[in-house]
Amino acid sequence: DCDLLCVLGGDGTLLSALDVAIPNDIPMLGVDLGRVGFLSEVEPDDLEEDFERLFAGAGTMENRMIMEIEGEDAQSLFALNEICIMRRGRSVGILSVELMVNGTLLDRISGDGLIVATPTGSTAYSFSAGGPILDAAAQAMVLTPVCPHGGRKAPLVLAAQRRLTILAESENRTDVTACTDSQNPCRLPPGARIEVTVAPQKLQLVSFGSADQFRAIENKLMRR
Repeated sequence: DCDLLCVLGGDGTLLSALDVAIPNDIPMLGVDLGRVGFLSEVEPDDLEEDFERLFAGAGTMENRMIMEIEGEDAQSLFALNEICIMRRGRSVGILSVELMVNGTLLDRISGDGLIVATPTGSTAYSFSAGGPILDAAAQAMVLTPVCPHGGRKAPLVLAAQRRLTILAESENRTDVTACTDSQNPCRLPPGARIEVTVAPQKLQLVSFGSADQFRAIENKLMRR
């Protein structure tokens, strides 16, 4: 019966609340009490004013694309930012992944790992690893290699309707971990297969302006 889920904290706190918001189709409003608060709409100094605007009906709903990740155990997870396939713990070997799109081989990447990010997540870990910033309203996935072996590989942008299959293999028995939105870490056995698609659900974020993402890029990302 909840009309709005108000999240007080940083981006990590907001991401941890997705398990409540998405299954119950509840809109979210973030109040930035963290260090960056890139996903949060309300700053503490503007709290009273923005809530008055919200109760006056000034806010709009901004739909954000979500990825659905399914492993061989058929358990599905959702990700607003990204899924990461990475070397685990103190492993020093090379992680190799094979990428297929709609069943066709796309590429083989060796290195420290792979990030598959949404447009929302393109300003997070993927950006730090050299990936492009996507418009949050776009419908696409960006694939960003992490420290690729043998030289730099350019990130790839896939259309949202594509089905991405990731086959994770490792050399020298390197341990491999997959995690979504820096949460839910899961150890992958050799040859594990992961399917990534765009989920039919959308995350609804309350917004007070159509250019909020671009203001956040300028104020919270480019000036850091």
